[in-house]
Amino acid sequence: MVPTFALLALAVLALWLGGGAAAPAWRRNLWLLLFAASLAVGWGAGVVRPVGLVWVAALAVAVLTLVRPASPGWTKGAARVVILALAAGLMFHRLPGFNNPRVIAAVRLSADAIPYTLYLNFDKTLLGLCLLGWGHARISRREEWRAMLAAAAPWAAGLVAVILMLSLAAGYVRFDPKLPAETGLWLAVNLGFTCLAEEALFRGFVQEQLQQAWAQWRGGPALALGGAAVLFGLAHAAGGAAYVALATVAGLGYGWIYQRTRRIEASLLTHFGLNAVHFFCFTYPALQR
Repeated sequence: MVPTFALLALAVLALWLGGGAAAPAWRRNLWLLLFAASLAVGWGAGVVRPVGLVWVAALAVAVLTLVRPASPGWTKGAARVVILALAAGLMFHRLPGFNNPRVIAAVRLSADAIPYTLYLNFDKTLLGLCLLGWGHARISRREEWRAMLAAAAPWAAGLVAVILMLSLAAGYVRFDPKLPAETGLWLAVNLGFTCLAEEALFRGFVQEQLQQAWAQWRGGPALALGGAAVLFGLAHAAGGAAYVALATVAGLGYGWIYQRTRRIEASLLTHFGLNAVHFFCFTYPALQR
């Protein structure tokens, strides 16, 4: 199990180590080589079953069809539908072929918190990998990182403050500073797997595709931002109405930062930053009702 997810984590990291368009092909595709290795090792470890490879192949074909300039309009439309269908199945673990191991089992990180369980989700992470690896530009130079961080940091800090104040006002959390034993595992999984997949889907794909489709509409960017945020909120319906509302507002913030910077890294790091402040400083994941 460990080698499978170590290779998957390295594939995620390699998304930003591939260099720009002028880099050698092996370097630009290093993430894909590592992802293929994680699939092979995962097959041997029982994490990935043969039917899982069917969904991986279907997703690859759909994303490559969408990003190929020569693809006819109708094939791009079909590719969008396929990507959304596969994304729903992979995000909510409804497609067979993946055995996601549980690494934290019903732990109370605070005395009055609901029990917390964490899985290593191979299916959800591969979605983010494919969407970003084939379908989205990424930062490749140090100067771009500096510019992105300078542009995003004030908005990210403001969003974190707003969401956590709303969470306190709603009685969803209380102030609870802590450093749990599970910290290292949580940080790696939340940044490299959870936030990556969610931002790749809701900002990098849904919001971006809606913005392109509605580019000629008055208010098109705002509608795209709102549409992606509502879908992001609904994706958290298992947490209850308050969680949906908080996630929707957070989605608006992530989407605004993405629109403003045009960098998926900005929304990804903002998302992770909010989750990290929540984890370290407040009840996590939420107060027991």
